[in-house]
Amino acid sequence: MGALSERLALLSVADRNLVLDRLTEPQRRALAEHWPLWAHDGQLAGRDDWRVWLIRAGRGFGKTRAGAEWVSAVARARPDARIALVGATMDDVRQVMVEGHSGLIAVVRGHESFVWLRGEGEFRFANGARAFAYSADVPDSLRGPEHHAAWADEIGKWRRGDAAWDNLMLGLRIGDRPQVLVTTTPRPTRLMRRVMAMPDCVETRGRTHDNPHLDAGWVAQMDAMYGGTRLGRQELEGEMIDEVVGALWSRAGLEARRVRAVPVATVRVVVGVDPPAGTATGEGGDACGIVAVARGADDFAYVLEDASVAGLSPEGWARAVADCALRHGADRDRTRPSLGRQPGDA
Repeated sequence: MGALSERLALLSVADRNLVLDRLTEPQRRALAEHWPLWAHDGQLAGRDDWRVWLIRAGRGFGKTRAGAEWVSAVARARPDARIALVGATMDDVRQVMVEGHSGLIAVVRGHESFVWLRGEGEFRFANGARAFAYSADVPDSLRGPEHHAAWADEIGKWRRGDAAWDNLMLGLRIGDRPQVLVTTTPRPTRLMRRVMAMPDCVETRGRTHDNPHLDAGWVAQMDAMYGGTRLGRQELEGEMIDEVVGALWSRAGLEARRVRAVPVATVRVVVGVDPPAGTATGEGGDACGIVAVARGADDFAYVLEDASVAGLSPEGWARAVADCALRHGADRDRTRPSLGRQPGDA
């Protein structure tokens, strides 16, 4: 199949169609399912001596398809494989990594059977290999399970990224060379930098334009709308945009002032709260910013914890505020006005 694929790729369109017309139906199906024929260079690892393969690329590059094909190849090669599928949320795993247009179900070959237990989050391959769905929002779900391999998708939007990654890596210990594939559009998060800095990480960079199978009209429209902008550089070109123009604080400046512990006695501790906009509108809220800050005897402010939460009811995020205040012995919380809401002291 590999030799046939290479010969077809060298033919003109007319000659290629002539050859394809002469193939039997089983031959056509086998050709269509031969991933190396259709993949572009950025979707294939090329080498296998890595612990982490990071595909850091723009939208539409083909990251999801590359992930699904890699997981399927691992499963076919190892009937006893236990594979972790980790997304930002469980819905992301189900709707993108498994059921999506380029997910695991989409790359199942015609002669292969599978079982997808949606409620349990378990994908069973025909040969007995299994893949398990995990949400990065629940890092402790990765505490305990062991895996031969893992696919971590869109780590740039993992809200509890460090904890989820640590538990994933601690459980990636079955077999001679456990591996994890990371597919993501870059965002300047702590976890993204950790993964990029790993000594055994192989990185593939890519742009939206690198995928020859995308609709040319859509690509042109995206270029017209976002080309040359910061958003376009991140989402289309796959660049890591570190600093925001006009930001009061730079990342380099913050890192230079970081300390492991407050070096002096604290005068007071305040919990700052930026409530979800939905609190005032009556609609569902989004993220609630919660930070604990101490004033030191040296008159410097020290951020003790970022306890921000997302997707909770007003009662839920209020409890998170109270818990944060209790942990740090805060004597006041300060709530930021949100859509007409008055600030409050407590």
